[in-house]
Amino acid sequence: MSELSVIEQIKQKIEISDPLKFFEHVKILDATTNQIIPYEMWPHLVEFIEAIFTYSLVIVLKSRQVGVSWTLAAIAIYWCYKTGANVIMISKGEAEAKELLRKSRFIYSQLPKYLQVEIEREGSEMVSFKNKRSRIHTLPSTEYAGVGETASLVIWDENEFHPNDEENWAHLKPTIDAGAHGIVVSTTEPTKLNSHFKTLWRNAREGKNNFHPIFIGWDAVPNRDAEWLERVRKDYELPWQFKANYPATEEEALSPILGRMVFDGAALQRMQQNAVKEEEIRQGCVHIYRRPELGVQYMAGVDMAEGRGGDYSVCWIEGSKGLSRELVAVIHTNHILPDTFTFMSYELLKEYYFPRIICGADAWGQMFLDDIVPLGYDRGKIYSSDKKREKLGYQESGKTRDLDLAKMAKAILGNMQIHYIPAIKEFFAFQIGENSRMEVAAGSHDDLVMAACKANFGFREYKYSNQGIKVTYSNTWRG
Repeated sequence: MSELSVIEQIKQKIEISDPLKFFEHVKILDATTNQIIPYEMWPHLVEFIEAIFTYSLVIVLKSRQVGVSWTLAAIAIYWCYKTGANVIMISKGEAEAKELLRKSRFIYSQLPKYLQVEIEREGSEMVSFKNKRSRIHTLPSTEYAGVGETASLVIWDENEFHPNDEENWAHLKPTIDAGAHGIVVSTTEPTKLNSHFKTLWRNAREGKNNFHPIFIGWDAVPNRDAEWLERVRKDYELPWQFKANYPATEEEALSPILGRMVFDGAALQRMQQNAVKEEEIRQGCVHIYRRPELGVQYMAGVDMAEGRGGDYSVCWIEGSKGLSRELVAVIHTNHILPDTFTFMSYELLKEYYFPRIICGADAWGQMFLDDIVPLGYDRGKIYSSDKKREKLGYQESGKTRDLDLAKMAKAILGNMQIHYIPAIKEFFAFQIGENSRMEVAAGSHDDLVMAACKANFGFREYKYSNQGIKVTYSNTWRG
C-alpha cells in the first residue's frame, strides 16, 4: 500500500477519533444472503461499543445472532490504530478462532483506502500492521493459551463453551491487571451448572468484580417479533435448547435445563409477570408490598448474616388468607450490622401484629433471637427445636435443608405470590447438581430462598384457629 497523502492522513485521524464514526464505514457479510451490507448501528450495539470505551472490563450475556461477533471483529481492527496494540481473541477451538479473525480481515478489506493501514504480515491466526506495530492474534482455548502474553485488548468470544476458560482467564488476568481491556461475551449452555462465565456474570451483577454487565435478549434486534420467534422455535426439538439460544430475560439465559431446576420455571415466570411493581421502600432495604390487614395470618422467616458485605440478612414476612399466600414485606441487606438489623426487624414485625418467627439456631440466628426478646418479643412466638425451649431457634442440618427446599418447591406450585424480584431470581438459580443435591448456582445467593423456606416451614407446622395458634406435630417429630 502506498503512503497516504496529507489529506488522507487528516481524514484518517478524524475518522478514528470516534469509534462510532469509524463504525459508519464498517461493512459485513450477511450470512443469510451472502451480500456485503453496511454494519447496522442497532441501539444495543451502540450501548455495547460505548461500554467498551467506558469500562476496562465488559461482560455480555446474549442471545444468538444479535450482531456481537461482527462488532468484536470491528473493535479488534479499530484497536490496532493504536501504536503497539496487541489484540488477543480467544475462541472455543481453532476453527472458531480463525473464523473470528476472518471477520476482522473482511471488515478491513471493505474499509476506505485511507483507513487501511499497511499490513505487515497476514495469516489464518494473525494479522499485523506495519506502521502502527500493532496486531490481532487469535488463540483456541487450549490449556496453555495466553501463557506469557502481554495484550492491550483481550476478547473471549462465546466464553461459556471454552474447554479451558478458567485456565485461560488465569493466564491472561495479569495482563488485564496491568491495564489491558477485556471483553467476555457468550450465550449460555444450560447443561453447565456453575461455569466460569456464569460465575463472572453473576458476580458482575452483584458488583463483586470489575466487569460492566450487559444483557442482550433476542428482541434487541429491530423487527424481531413474536411471529419471528415462533418461526425460529420450530427448528428446535428441545425447548431448553431454544431458550438457551434465544432468551428474553437474564433468568431464561441462566436457568438450567427445566429438569434440573429445583423450583418450577413456569411458576416463577408467572410470579415475575404478576409481581406488584409498586412498593414502599424504607431505609433502602425494607420493601413493603401489602400493608397489615386484620384476618390475614402472618409468618416470618429470618436468615441472619454478619452484615459486612458478604451474605445477606433477610426478614421475610408472608401472609396467608384462605388458600392464598403472599410475600407482604421483606428486609434484605448485607450492609447493616446484626443489632441494627434486629431492631429494624422488630419494628416491622410489630406492624404485622408480631407473627411467629422461624429463625435458624446457628450463631448469627442465635444473636438475632437473643437481641429481639429483650426488645419485647414474646418467646412463645419464636420457634424452638429444643423440646424444653431452653434454646430458641430452628436447628438446621443437611437433611432439614433438603426437606425444606423440597417443600418450598411444592409451595411454589401452589397459590403463592412473591413480588420481590431479587427473590424470584434466587429461586431461578437453584438447581439439581451433579451429585443430585439441591444447590444454588455459583456466584448466586440463597439467603432469600432460605428465609422463605423457614416461613414455609412455619405454615406447615402451625395451624391457625379462632382460639389462637394450635401446634401440630408429625408422629416422627422430635422437637
